[in-house]
Amino acid sequence: MLEFNATFFVAMFSFIIFMMIMNSILYKPLARIQKERAEIIQKEKDAAKLTEEKTENLKQQQQANIEKSRLIAKDNFNKKVSEYKERKETILSTARDLAKKDLAIANAELEGDEREAKLLLKAQLNDLASAVASKVLGYETKVEN
Repeated sequence: MLEFNATFFVAMFSFIIFMMIMNSILYKPLARIQKERAEIIQKEKDAAKLTEEKTENLKQQQQANIEKSRLIAKDNFNKKVSEYKERKETILSTARDLAKKDLAIANAELEGDEREAKLLLKAQLNDLASAVASKVLGYETKVEN
């Protein structure tokens, strides 16, 4: 059986003192370190969450900027295309006008050449008709008009 004598109380007293010393030397610092680590981890989690939110905001801003830039670029492209179409139309219309003028000049020249050729042929027609008639009839004749 268990006897309660002075050694028991001394052992119990020394155990309690030992526990107090261990508590102040070992357990309290470990608990403090664990608490500090938990606080650091929580701060890091909060910082990571904040950074993640900032990153998400930056991504959204970037997407918005990309979309805005895309719209601006599309608008600029459409403006340039319409400008070039207008320039093309003006160039084509001036080219058509020049071609019409050149064609009119060429037609006028051709008409002048045609009149000249007709006059020249008219002058030579009488001689040619006389030559053909004299060959066919066998004697020389003069054809007029």
